Amino acid sequence: MTGAEAVRAYIDAFNAEDLDALTAVLTDDVEIQSQRGLIEGRDEARRWATRNPAGWLYQRLVLEDVDDRGSHAIARVRKQWAWRDESKPADEQEIFFVATIRDGLIARWAPFEDHDAAVRAAGISS
Repeated sequence: MTGAEAVRAYIDAFNAEDLDALTAVLTDDVEIQSQRGLIEGRDEARRWATRNPAGWLYQRLVLEDVDDRGSHAIARVRKQWAWRDESKPADEQEIFFVATIRDGLIARWAPFEDHDAAVRAAGISS
């Protein structure tokens, strides 16, 4: 799987709340940088991605594009929050994710507020 394919599969699985598909695109020792801190390993990733069934506000990721650079992929994403009973987003934010790819799987997933910071973190030139 290419980096772009892994990113698309991860975002699709996240939005579908398909935890098996989500963890299938992660390495066993994956590191996910979240707002709650560093998530390590597939089991922790599964727990982190499990939505609160009582929650009324949910998050959705809309992939705008992916810059696949082999061992890194930079995804430009619109992070949306919406109320469960409404289709219109309550809030939206543009964010960039750097996915470190190893053997066709995501080994690290980290968010950045701007493209330049994501590029620097990936160690690539824009």
